[in-house]
Amino acid sequence: MPRQKMTKRPYKKIHLLSKRLELRPYWFSDFKIVQKSHKNRVATVDKFDEPIPTSKKSDYQKYKERLNRQRSHGKDELHFIFGVFDKKNGLYIGQIDLFTINKQLRWGNIGYHIQNQFYRRGYATEAGKLGLKAAFKFLGFHRVEAAMELDNKGSQQVAIKIGLKFEGKRIKFFPDKGGLDMNVYATNAIDYKF
Repeated sequence: MPRQKMTKRPYKKIHLLSKRLELRPYWFSDFKIVQKSHKNRVATVDKFDEPIPTSKKSDYQKYKERLNRQRSHGKDELHFIFGVFDKKNGLYIGQIDLFTINKQLRWGNIGYHIQNQFYRRGYATEAGKLGLKAAFKFLGFHRVEAAMELDNKGSQQVAIKIGLKFEGKRIKFFPDKGGLDMNVYATNAIDYKF
């Protein structure tokens, strides 16, 4: 019996809007606005403030290669990466990632990353809610979780605001630095309310 696809809508066709934001896969034509946003970052705010990987390279060919990999991963239902843009002026605000942890269980992980010049405006919460809508309504996920370092209070607050509930701590979950402990927040398609 052939395996059914998890997704209800092709990744490349997902385009969601909220009050202020637009969430969609990156386009090749986004290169200049992504670069401009990266150049407008302010001084590092804390240890969790890192540039978004899509915007690190100033070479259009590298950007194009990265987007082609993202599209391939989305088609294979491995990793779905969405750009977050201001609906009114098109500014590049950040990124939402949805990683597939287990296809059979339709279990994934959400990551939210906002360029630091846009911090403290509620964009991570607004974009995170759009990410969960994409996960449950269009990508066929049943369970979505967010895992973050124990002292990443900002990420924990966003997780709660977007409707994830604290489930516990995973000991030495990531192999970095001898094993990083992570707090885990999660929800599922049954309990999540849009």
